Amino acid sequence: MDNAFIQQARRNIDLLMASKKYQEALNLCNAISSRYPDDRDFKKMTITIQDEAEKANESMIDTKLEEMDPLWDQEKYQEILNGIKYLLRYSPNHKKLQNLYKKAQELYTKQITTLKKQFQKEQSEKLERFLENDPEKLINELYTLERTNPGNTDVMAMTKIFREKLVSKRIAEKKDLIYSDKYDVIETFIESLKKIDEKNTEITKLEKLIKQRKVDNFMEQRKEFVYKGENYLGTLIRLKKYAEAIKVAQELLTIDKNDKEVLSLFEKAKDLYFKQTRDQTVLAIEKNSTNLKAEYQASKENFIKI
Repeated sequence: MDNAFIQQARRNIDLLMASKKYQEALNLCNAISSRYPDDRDFKKMTITIQDEAEKANESMIDTKLEEMDPLWDQEKYQEILNGIKYLLRYSPNHKKLQNLYKKAQELYTKQITTLKKQFQKEQSEKLERFLENDPEKLINELYTLERTNPGNTDVMAMTKIFREKLVSKRIAEKKDLIYSDKYDVIETFIESLKKIDEKNTEITKLEKLIKQRKVDNFMEQRKEFVYKGENYLGTLIRLKKYAEAIKVAQELLTIDKNDKEVLSLFEKAKDLYFKQTRDQTVLAIEKNSTNLKAEYQASKENFIKI
């Protein structure tokens, strides 16, 4: 065995111990023990180093915990948790540290819950004031809250509620417009609501209502147009204006090609128009024939025999 080496190793370990560099001392001691496994002194030194390190850690932990005492009264639980987490690196199985960490965690959770409730209460009151007195400012505030609290489900739920409230308020304020026939203006209003809350169910219902009313209004106007057209068509037939009647019937059939009343009047007008034109043609031929006969009697020499 190299006595000089052993003596120097012991001195080095003692120096490390004096400097409280327990981990380095333990590493060196373990290295020597592995090289000289029969040397019991180094095995004893290993135990001594571990005991000293444990005592030093315990003393350091007690000191740090004492320094953290004021933080409990100040309810700075986040700082306490960070401090204890740091100490647990030196003594992971330290029962007192584990119990204090659990206690700080519970208090911190309660504190956060209380702060959340307080924040939501204050924000809700603020948003209610904006809703009542300054809706435009409310919209800006909602955007700000959502932008500065991404992923915060509580904030998102709160802003959703106030978007719905604002939409309901705007719809209530525009009842006269909504029940008018100014569909272009109403549709522009609906688009402005979508900018507040695109997926709002109340907006979806309103949009469906307006679309249905537009369809109903169109159908009503069409019925009225056809009704007036049928009356006009009947009048033209009674006045024997069959050509005009046919044109009116054709126009009405472009709206509803299966309208039985119009189809019946259309066929009637065509039949009467045919008879009218046929009778007029016969009269014209007869009149022309009489005129030709009189002309022949008056000037036979002008006619050529065939």
